[in-house]
Amino acid sequence: MARRYRRGRSRRNYTIGAVVALTGGAAYWTFVSGRAADPSSPDGLLASRAPLASDRPFSTGDNPYQADVPEKGANDPAGRSGPVDGSAAPPAAAGSAAADQSRIRQLIAAGRDELGRGHWIAARQHLSEAYTLGPPPEELTELRAELTRIGDETVFSPRLYPDDPLVGRYVIQPSETLGQIAKAHDVTAELLARINGIPNVNRVNAGQTIKVVRGPFHAAIDKSRYTMDVLLQGTFVRAYRVGLGADDSTPTGDWSVKVKLKDPTYYSPRGGSVIQSDDPANPLGERWIGLEGVGGNAVGQMRYGIHGTIEPASIGRSVSLGCIRLHNADVEFFFDLMIPGKSQVVIR
Repeated sequence: MARRYRRGRSRRNYTIGAVVALTGGAAYWTFVSGRAADPSSPDGLLASRAPLASDRPFSTGDNPYQADVPEKGANDPAGRSGPVDGSAAPPAAAGSAAADQSRIRQLIAAGRDELGRGHWIAARQHLSEAYTLGPPPEELTELRAELTRIGDETVFSPRLYPDDPLVGRYVIQPSETLGQIAKAHDVTAELLARINGIPNVNRVNAGQTIKVVRGPFHAAIDKSRYTMDVLLQGTFVRAYRVGLGADDSTPTGDWSVKVKLKDPTYYSPRGGSVIQSDDPANPLGERWIGLEGVGGNAVGQMRYGIHGTIEPASIGRSVSLGCIRLHNADVEFFFDLMIPGKSQVVIR
């Protein structure tokens, strides 16, 4: 269940960013303000200005925002929504379109046998391979749930299992900060604090032994299923349901995480009033992960992002202006996984 927003927060340490793009000879400016997170700094904040955002693609038409699609997700014309239960199988990996279904079922059976015996790493290996090959639809929902449970146990908990290539043990050196350790492992200090039960990312003790994760994390979004897979070294570790853009306005392609903002202020791409970060009507919630298109149909796109929502019923539907929505609790966790300049998002 999505939690309610914490409004009325202090609005110190805000940044304001802007980006300009040229299309059809015209310049379009969009803005967003908020606190920009940076895992390399001890307090997780950027001192520099951060670029971007809006929730609508560029257009060469006279009115690039002509379509009347509310960001708040009030309308959902028939035919726009798709399945929300994850019943459709993910696309098979390249070169494996004709993968032997008996091999997939063998992997699933072996993984579940290992899971039943408490062999988490072996179970993850078998089930993740089966998922990559493209399991039959009737297995998909349970398989995703099993892999998410395994990810929570092996990656996102303080427990360490022998021979797990995704994580390790680390002894904090004198004068070393959690931010420095996180940067060296391509993860965030917030994630390391979360999984190690450290209440303050700025306060750790020399000689303290912690669990580290070997990042970076990446994500893959399947528009047909309204799902997002979180991957670590190519291994499925978590699943989310997402909301997408109306009229197929969320471009497919490859994206790089460009910037992360806490408590963003919303500037509508259609103009009008600005919605402050502490306003319950702010459609972005308390997290903004700005994306930069680097491949496929996404190349050159700079106005899309992943954010929370004040309309939880819009998750699993196509009603936004093009951005990807997550439940509020989900986007807070996902925010702590992504590394600007390192993490990639594929939309297919």
